[in-house]
Amino acid sequence: MKKRMIAGLMAVMMTMSLAACGSSAGSSDASGTGSAATGDNSAAQAASGDKVTLSLCWWGNQTRNDVTKKAVDLYMEQNPNVEIKVEFTDWSGYWDKLSAMAAGGNLPDIIQMDYSYLQQYQQSGQLADLSQFIDSGVIDTSKIADSVIDSGSIDGTCYALSLGSNAPMMVYDKEIVEQAGVEIPEQLTIEELYDIGQTIYEKTGVKTYYDGGINMMQVIARTQGSHLFDELAAGTKTACETHFANVDKFNKAESAISPDLLAEKNPDVVETKPIIDGTTWNDFSYSNQYISIANTAGRDLGITMYPTTSDATTQPMFLKPSQFFSIAETSQNKEEAAKFLDWFTNSVECNNILLAERGIPVNSDVAEAIKPNVDENSQKVFDYIAEVSKIATPIDDPDPSGKGEVEAQAKTIVENLRYGDTDAAGAAEEFVTTSQKILSEAAK
Repeated sequence: MKKRMIAGLMAVMMTMSLAACGSSAGSSDASGTGSAATGDNSAAQAASGDKVTLSLCWWGNQTRNDVTKKAVDLYMEQNPNVEIKVEFTDWSGYWDKLSAMAAGGNLPDIIQMDYSYLQQYQQSGQLADLSQFIDSGVIDTSKIADSVIDSGSIDGTCYALSLGSNAPMMVYDKEIVEQAGVEIPEQLTIEELYDIGQTIYEKTGVKTYYDGGINMMQVIARTQGSHLFDELAAGTKTACETHFANVDKFNKAESAISPDLLAEKNPDVVETKPIIDGTTWNDFSYSNQYISIANTAGRDLGITMYPTTSDATTQPMFLKPSQFFSIAETSQNKEEAAKFLDWFTNSVECNNILLAERGIPVNSDVAEAIKPNVDENSQKVFDYIAEVSKIATPIDDPDPSGKGEVEAQAKTIVENLRYGDTDAAGAAEEFVTTSQKILSEAAK
C-alpha cells in the first residue's frame, strides 16, 4: 500500500509538471505560433523571406524521439526558411499536457493526434480543416487510399492525416515461451492466455501481465459485435462485467504480476514495461510500438494478436490509424504546417529515416520503397499487419468526448480492484454508472 501511495503522489507531481511545461512552451514562443490569433501568415512570411516558425508536439519513446528529430532536422535543412520547435512526452502524460495547452490557447501548430481523441478535439473547434490543403494539392493524397483519409474525417471534412496502419498486439518473450515448452497461437483466447501463463510460471517463474485497461474492454465488446462506448452511454454492463471478472481472475493467480510491481513498473511507458527486464513474459500494445519495445528489450520478441474470448461471435481484431497529425485551428502558419505533413507522409527520404516506427506508411509507393530497407523487427510489423488485414473487421467509430476521463477512471477502478478495495461486480457497477454520467455531460 505504501508503494501505491508513492506511485499516486508521483503521478500527481508529473501531471503538474507537464501542465506547467505546456504553459511555458506556449508563452515562450516569440513568433506567436500557437497563440490564440487566427489567420495564416505562411504565404506572407515566405514572400518576404522571413523565417516561418512551427511547433510540433508528439508522444513517444526514445526511438520515436530520435528518428522524428532526425527527420525534422532534414526538413529544416531542405527548407531553410522554416524552423520547427519540437516537444514530446510519453503517452501517459501527453493528453494532460495537450489539454492544458488547449485551455491556454497554446496548442502547437502540428499535433500528433490519436483516433480516440479526434472527435473530442474536433468538436471543441481545436483542429483545422485539412480538406482545403488536400483539395489544393498542398497535401498530395494520390497514393493514399480513400479509407485512410476517411479515418481522419468527420462529416466529410478531414481533420487529421494518418501516419500509418496499426493493429492491437500482444508481444511475448520467445525464449521464455520455449523454455516453458508452450506454443503461442496466432490468436489466443483469454482463457488460453490464463492457462499458458500458469504453465510458464510453473516452468520458469516468470509472471503474466493482463491488460486491465480500456483497450481490452473495447476488444471484449467487439467480440460480441458491440461498441464499448455505446454500451457505456446506454448503461449496459455486459462487456465491463466480463472485463473486470477477467482482471480479478488474473490478479488472484499466483502466476500474474502483483499490483505493487505494476505500480513500480509502468506498462504505459516502453522503457519501464515489465517485459523489458523479464518480470513478465508478455505485454499488450499496438504494432507501431513493437520496434521500440523489441529494441529496448534487446532480445527476440514474438508478436501475436490481441486475445479474443471463447464465446466470440465477431472477430475483434481491426486495423487502426497508428496515429494522426493534425494542425491546430489557432496556428498562424497552417499552409506551412500542411507542407510539412505532405513531406512527412510522401517523402521516401523522410520515411527511410522513420522506417515505419509510426506504422506502415499510408503512401503505397513509400511503403514499397522502404520495405527492403527495414530491419528484422520492422519486417515483423509489415508481416503482422498483412496477417491482421486478412481477418480484420471494421474499426469502431471515433470515441466520443469524455473518453479521456472515462479511461482515467477505468485505471483507478482497476487499481482498486487489484488491491482488493472492490470486487469485480462493484467495479463494473461503479465504472458503468460513472462513465454514463461523464459521457452524458460531455455530449451536452
